[in-house]
Amino acid sequence: MLVILTLMVASACNNKEPQRIYTIAMLASGDTFDDLSFLQSCKEGMERAKDDFGLYVEYNIDTTTNKYQERIDAFGDSHFDLIIAIGFMWDDAVVNAAKKYPNSKFIIVDTELSESQINAISILFDVDEAAYPLGFLSAWWADANDNSDPKLGYVGALEIPQIRQFIEPFSNGAERYNQQYGKTVETTGVYAGDFFNMDLGKHLADSLITSGTDVIFGVGSETGNGALLKAKELGQACIGVDVDQYYSFPEVSTNLLSCAMKGLDNAIYEVVKSFAEGNFAGASIYNGKLANEGVGTAPYHDYETLIPDSIKTEIENIKAGIIDGSISTGW
Repeated sequence: MLVILTLMVASACNNKEPQRIYTIAMLASGDTFDDLSFLQSCKEGMERAKDDFGLYVEYNIDTTTNKYQERIDAFGDSHFDLIIAIGFMWDDAVVNAAKKYPNSKFIIVDTELSESQINAISILFDVDEAAYPLGFLSAWWADANDNSDPKLGYVGALEIPQIRQFIEPFSNGAERYNQQYGKTVETTGVYAGDFFNMDLGKHLADSLITSGTDVIFGVGSETGNGALLKAKELGQACIGVDVDQYYSFPEVSTNLLSCAMKGLDNAIYEVVKSFAEGNFAGASIYNGKLANEGVGTAPYHDYETLIPDSIKTEIENIKAGIIDGSISTGW
């Protein structure tokens, strides 16, 4: 009986079914995932999860705006296990697909689904918590370097909540500086109406800098990057978004005061990890904030020695106040 049992165990081991490889699709709107910003960070998180959990991943990107449902349904029809859609514009398509393909799981990034679905997770970031202290920092820089008429300028891609959540708290942070030190740093800017137009971003930033802007806040993929690039060309300081663009966009690194970062790569990784390990929490929200390091401010890099300790300390105090609820970003 022992011999038979041993043979049975050996046979079972030899005939063990291979581990299933999950199929995952990541969909986005734009020109490229390697955009030095938002999409690139999402891809990096996905690539890390792919390597760690042995996943099969397809990346799908397109500039067309009327094929969201068609594109996502193509992966649903192909029985992909997990479908990730990046951006608010995918809301209707994800809601419909989650109903149509109940055996697939879905993630929407950077927005909350308009209808909660049992097989879908929304990933959100409280970017206002990172932008507010950087508005304070930028106001100090402008005041310190142009005390006659200090100005901050922003170039936003689209006037939508995901972009306004950076810009309005940034302006509020600058106003905090004004109130705290009795200053009058002005904040002005423009929305470009386009995420993927670097030349337009450069043109708009050029107009702001020509009118006296001392710091440029570039918000929104390639258009925001164009604004940062123009700031570099004209020798002005700037603030980036989404990732630490000191590394992802080295062309502007010497002029970056800091960046208001989303932990996009970490958020993608953590939610995909939960899926791969069988712990996908559908009908929920993964929320990144200062308290869980889901958002943050990048190091000062080349400006580290130029910013006084008193301002650095005040910025850390502001972050602590946001975390404990004693300071509101106004968003």
